[in-house]
Amino acid sequence: MITSPSYQAYQALFHSLYNELCNYAYSFLNDDAAAEDVVQETFIKLWQKHQDLIGIPNIKAYLFRAVRNNSISALRKINVEQAHNKGYELLADYSEEPGEQEKEQSKPYYEQLIYEAIENLPPQCKEVFTRCRVKGMTHQQAAAELGLSAKTVENYMGRALKILRKYLSAYGLPVCMLFLVNLLID
Repeated sequence: MITSPSYQAYQALFHSLYNELCNYAYSFLNDDAAAEDVVQETFIKLWQKHQDLIGIPNIKAYLFRAVRNNSISALRKINVEQAHNKGYELLADYSEEPGEQEKEQSKPYYEQLIYEAIENLPPQCKEVFTRCRVKGMTHQQAAAELGLSAKTVENYMGRALKILRKYLSAYGLPVCMLFLVNLLID
């Protein structure tokens, strides 16, 4: 068991601020277990670099800032995981090989939104996006066919993706659905 003065000070700090920091983390995360995890990880990191933190004038403010930052990082991680899971759920709903008539009548909602989003792109963006994502051309190949520079094609692709991301996110679809465009459009 460690009994150094710095460890005793660390323990006292832990016991005096733990509940308050957990409540603070909970205000971001709305999850008791996640809040406790964030606070515990913050204290672990504090102990790992306690030698570097000797000159900090207000350790309480430092801990609150660290818990806030770690809570925000945890929220980002949760949001990314939820978006990926939502994308996988939507993919699981997609039927394998329906007949042609069934295919048109039973297009999943997300597939219809992707078609609609592509149709609403500005003409040049739509042309570049279709060649690069649907037909699988490189930027150089699309540039040669369209009589544009590769940089111009790259700019149109960036603009198209930005527009599509905004459109899909407005309907709650994860951006990862854009990677499936060439699988959905045949």
